[in-house]
Amino acid sequence: MKEVNEKYFKKIYLNILKAIIVLLYFLVLNVIYENVNSNYMQTGIKVFTMIILFISIYIFEKAYKKDSDDLAVQGIEILILSAYTLTIEHITNKFNFGFRNYSLVASYIFAIYFILKCIIIYTKGRKEIAQNLSDIREIVKKDKPIKKEATKKKKENKEISDDKSKAKVKTKNNKNKIKDKETKNEEIQNKNTKKSKQDKISEKDQKTSNNKKEVKVND
Repeated sequence: MKEVNEKYFKKIYLNILKAIIVLLYFLVLNVIYENVNSNYMQTGIKVFTMIILFISIYIFEKAYKKDSDDLAVQGIEILILSAYTLTIEHITNKFNFGFRNYSLVASYIFAIYFILKCIIIYTKGRKEIAQNLSDIREIVKKDKPIKKEATKKKKENKEISDDKSKAKVKTKNNKNKIKDKETKNEEIQNKNTKKSKQDKISEKDQKTSNNKKEVKVND
């Protein structure tokens, strides 16, 4: 699993890009200040301020329509940059700050702000991933007893089924034994009946033979 979600990486890259753009912006202001006279410089600052202000208003409108906190924050950032650009010449003249040094300090402040923002976003992403992993572990822990219970129940059902099968086999064997016993008893009875008939026939023949002997003696 990734350390940070892709959406957080996009935000980090965007803030790094902003830091680079702000540094380039102040660098361009310094170059213009050194190579252009004060009248053109004032006009240039006003133009830059208006452009940045329009961008800020556009972002605020977009943030309002989408109800996006991220866009609202970006709008505030650009609004601060436009306000700084508008007041830069006034502050440098009033407090006798060097334009170049003041611009460099401002660019460093903005760059540090965006870097800190990247670190916060990265930390937030890591926490979210850790929270998701924790939730997954909790779900797995909850599922384990259920699985164990299901396995135990399955085992018990199997044992019951085996016992039933054994009982059926035992019953069947008992029935077969009883049937075999009945068959043997029938065979014994048939033998006894047959023997009894043979004995009766022998006895009858013996009587007949004796009667014949008696008749001969009488004659």
